[in-house]
Amino acid sequence: MQGPFISVVIPTYNSENFITKTLETVFSQTYNNYEVIISDDGSSDNTVETARAVLYKYGHRENKILTNPHEGAAAARNRGIEAVTGDWISFLDSDDLWFKEKLSVVADYILRNEVDVICHSAIEKGNGKEILIKRYKFYNPNVSPFLSLYRSNAIGTSTITVKKNLLVEAGLFDKSLPAAHDYDLWLRMAMISDTKIGFIKEPLTYYIM
Repeated sequence: MQGPFISVVIPTYNSENFITKTLETVFSQTYNNYEVIISDDGSSDNTVETARAVLYKYGHRENKILTNPHEGAAAARNRGIEAVTGDWISFLDSDDLWFKEKLSVVADYILRNEVDVICHSAIEKGNGKEILIKRYKFYNPNVSPFLSLYRSNAIGTSTITVKKNLLVEAGLFDKSLPAAHDYDLWLRMAMISDTKIGFIKEPLTYYIM
């Protein structure tokens, strides 16, 4: 069975020193049914040129680089959402890294479960240490999705895959917020009736501190 087409949205801002490594983990995926949307937030360094060189290397795939005025990560993510062609969106911050089987595991989970949002565990990496973050441990399936997320944010931006129509219905990221615009959106999504959130226990992302 053909797996779901997934749009990968990567907001960037002055990321020239690490965007190549991040993108290499995307283009090394064992899953092939995806596109990449890089949404640059008005970088003043060579982020766009560096990213373009990586996309040129993998020119067999349809990808996009959006160049936007500097308005913050929320606005950059929203521009990326508006540009996707898939029904599912995976977000990835421009300094984080994906395991090569990330999209394959997520796609398989989508095929096997009726869900609107998928989140998986991650490994926090920094200061010479690696810490396993079990996202599913922060979620209580015995209460409503909103109440569970309100009590504890179980979703990380580089670990979420979500239906585009749910993001749109919830109103996208609020670019007026100075921080936590991702958590704010997760809460608004959880307030929508019948939103189903699923968790993959294994880590599929490195959070780079």
